[in-house]
Amino acid sequence: MKCNKKHGNKKKLRAIQILLLAIGFLLAAGPVWAQSQHVTPDGKGNLTFVPGVRMQVRYEYNDIDQNNDFYIKRMRWKGKGDIFNVASYNFEIKIDNTGKYNQAPKALLESAWFTVPIVDELMTFRVGMEDDVFSRNALTSDSKLLFMDRSQIKEALTVLGVTDNTIGALIYGRPMEGRLTYSVGIFDNLGFNNAASQNVLTRKSQGAMTVGRVAADLLDPANPQGSYDDYRSSYIGEGQHLTLGANIANVVKTELGDDVFNLFCWGVDAFFNYGPFSVEAEYDKYREHFTETANGSLPDINGDGYYVQTAYLVLPKLELALRYQELDQDHDLAHEIMGGKVMWTSVGANYYIRGHTFKVQAEYTFKREADNEIDNDILQVQLQLAF
Repeated sequence: MKCNKKHGNKKKLRAIQILLLAIGFLLAAGPVWAQSQHVTPDGKGNLTFVPGVRMQVRYEYNDIDQNNDFYIKRMRWKGKGDIFNVASYNFEIKIDNTGKYNQAPKALLESAWFTVPIVDELMTFRVGMEDDVFSRNALTSDSKLLFMDRSQIKEALTVLGVTDNTIGALIYGRPMEGRLTYSVGIFDNLGFNNAASQNVLTRKSQGAMTVGRVAADLLDPANPQGSYDDYRSSYIGEGQHLTLGANIANVVKTELGDDVFNLFCWGVDAFFNYGPFSVEAEYDKYREHFTETANGSLPDINGDGYYVQTAYLVLPKLELALRYQELDQDHDLAHEIMGGKVMWTSVGANYYIRGHTFKVQAEYTFKREADNEIDNDILQVQLQLAF
């Protein structure tokens, strides 16, 4: 009992330290931003620096451990700026799940990239650790999601290294005055660059991962000067959007222990909003085709999933939301762990104090499993600051 109490006190102390550090950073952010717009260390041009923060404090109660958990879901320290008027840079450091039950948070690099415009609106080059170009849900910042967390099919693809920040190079553009967005890149599959440890198989990707996405905006155009990943799941009653997107990803010679397989993924997505009403849907599918196996032939692993979510702004700052999603991972280990095909229904409400910059979210998720029912419904409430 004493050890558990001592461990709990350490977690609380760590959470308080993170909060105090964040408050101090916020108080200093205004003066730092004002002073950082014209930095000329060599006198030959301008380097600028603009700081940013994302902090999400969350309460969670789930039926699995019946634990009332208060923790910092995401803590991000960000910076961006201009490089001599010829390029720009972005970076983000994260410390997630501070204070969460049974978690050991640590500081990690979330993203770091250079962006170089080649032809205005038509082509931009980016290199570094950035968002893979697969899936609208994955490309939407977690600060601008309709629900607090992304879909289950997105998380399944993240395990395969497809939908997450990874290192590589890409080009993207928004021709036709923002009516069309394209992005294509070659990446290192970081999801499979894990050395073997006790009870864990070696994961390695020998081939480069090629990924591409195209999207069309049929009502209000996207910002022609914007990025391929500047989506929102809610425009909070603004504008009229109809966006249709499609993605493909391919990885060869991916090793899992002594087995080697090729991975192919594809997906489609759609988003529509008109005034206070919005609806979003996505379907993704993947296939792991084994080319070398240690113990005879193995059947291909197939998985797919989708979600449909809708929202309505009942008051200028209050939005009600509903999401249904399914994930089916045939012959996959995760299929057994999660109790087979999963079917989740979430109901939520968002209160936008100052848009997506400062908002409160609440949601309850009813979780069902096709094969083995698990008592794992979850209630979550979150306060977010992001700039």
